[in-house]
Amino acid sequence: MRLTERTDALCTKNFRDKNKNSWKYIPVKQTGHRKINPKDIAGDTGCRFKKSPVGTLTGSGESGKKEKKLDVLSFRAKLGYSQREAGYIPCVDEAGNLRYVRVIRKSVVKILLPIFFLALIAGGLWWYLSQRGIPDLDEAAIAYQMPDGVKNEDPNEILMPGFGTITMDAGGTTVHAALANPEGNPCYFKYQISLSDTGEQIYESGWIEPGTAVTEWDISEELPEGEYPIHILVQTGSLENYEEEMNQGVVNATLVVR
Repeated sequence: MRLTERTDALCTKNFRDKNKNSWKYIPVKQTGHRKINPKDIAGDTGCRFKKSPVGTLTGSGESGKKEKKLDVLSFRAKLGYSQREAGYIPCVDEAGNLRYVRVIRKSVVKILLPIFFLALIAGGLWWYLSQRGIPDLDEAAIAYQMPDGVKNEDPNEILMPGFGTITMDAGGTTVHAALANPEGNPCYFKYQISLSDTGEQIYESGWIEPGTAVTEWDISEELPEGEYPIHILVQTGSLENYEEEMNQGVVNATLVVR
């Protein structure tokens, strides 16, 4: 099949073949101005099908160049995933009938879309895994060194601070006492303090990382002057994943309101 390129006012795009010859074609968006019958499509170009050409499209070369030629492949009803219809090169066959050679191009959107979604999934997975082991730290926690510079020297052990008597001023709810997580501990701490007599919880901290402490905290209610036995529960969470509980500690102490 021998086809000859035909000029057309609707041809506003250029297709360059592997020999760098330029072929004007009608973009798909403009084909609405002219209904193209599928029976008039002689074949395809611009695609890489493992098929022998069914024809040749010829045309006048650019100034100073010889006649240009383009292999025309058989029309493919179903395009590949990454392919799209770009437009149609108008031409005539040997009998003078108007025909078209369909121009197939790569669809950048279809090529990049799976990459985008894979990147999105990978990014989401990375964020989830990176955030999974990081708790919401107590905003009141500050850098803190234990008395006499004591710190945990054994990463397989958990160093618990000791409590005896904690004092606070009557007429308020603020307590000035260090709820610490000693430096070198392999875990986060969370403190829960309850009244031993009633079991009522009067304070709960956020997560406290090693080497820091909450040194000023408020109990849930104002207490009259007196001595109150308290129960201090120290919850633990691994530094790698705070949801993984390690050995917790329980300390009995006395809260003195004066």
